[in-house]
Amino acid sequence: MVGCRIHWLSIAVLLTLTAACSNLPLPPVPSSVSASSSSSNSGSSSGSFGAAASAVSSQLTFNPSTFSFPSTAIGTTSSILTVVTLTNNAGGSAIQLTDITSSNPSEFPLTTTCSVPGALAPGTTCLVSIQFRPNSAGARSAQITVITTNAGRVSAAVSGSGALAAVPQITITPESFSFPNTVVGSTSFTGGVVTLTNTGTTAVALTTISSPDVTEFPITTTCNLPGSLAPGASCTVSVQFRPSAIGNRSAQMTIVTNVGPIGTFSVFGAGF
Repeated sequence: MVGCRIHWLSIAVLLTLTAACSNLPLPPVPSSVSASSSSSNSGSSSGSFGAAASAVSSQLTFNPSTFSFPSTAIGTTSSILTVVTLTNNAGGSAIQLTDITSSNPSEFPLTTTCSVPGALAPGTTCLVSIQFRPNSAGARSAQITVITTNAGRVSAAVSGSGALAAVPQITITPESFSFPNTVVGSTSFTGGVVTLTNTGTTAVALTTISSPDVTEFPITTTCNLPGSLAPGASCTVSVQFRPSAIGNRSAQMTIVTNVGPIGTFSVFGAGF
């Protein structure tokens, strides 16, 4: 009985102490601990507590990033140009453009719709147009580079091949023709026919076929004047003889193209 009384007495004392302690105020929590705990539990940005916000990563792209021009004659401009699209793919950050350069501006000149220097707003594009003007033969290349203050640099590679300019080539057959002696004031009973053949690899732009004496050596032709004579194509020039005086007569006919004279043929006859 004595043991039971002690046991129940211990329980009574423990209950009394627990009840007393539950009514005591808790000690104050340091403000630094409260802020840290609040931050970690609420999931709010650390920026709300004065820390610097992380920078938004801007993404700038060139499309296409490479381009090859067709072979182009030295000293001429390529028949096509490439247009490269510059795009700001950043979610909410404008990209500050400072310069757009060509590492070989004499052979790969560029123009642009981009505002340089200026800002390229998020989700917007601008264009860079590039041409090819080779100044020497062989492989040519350049890097087109966009320089920014907050998104680094992006580049596009362009290339092409300079070719020696094709030289127009005309074969004249025959290169000379002699008429039989012809009565003064009459027309020779035979005519001379000269054939022009384009033996080159590029079209020849014919402009005129000139005669220094169309009275005595009139000409007609099947050539398209002015017009183009394609590679491998031929046309003819027919010449007659109408002497206006006794004695030997002659003339030299000249084939003229858009780049100047390209060939001649001679005709001869005698009036009696």
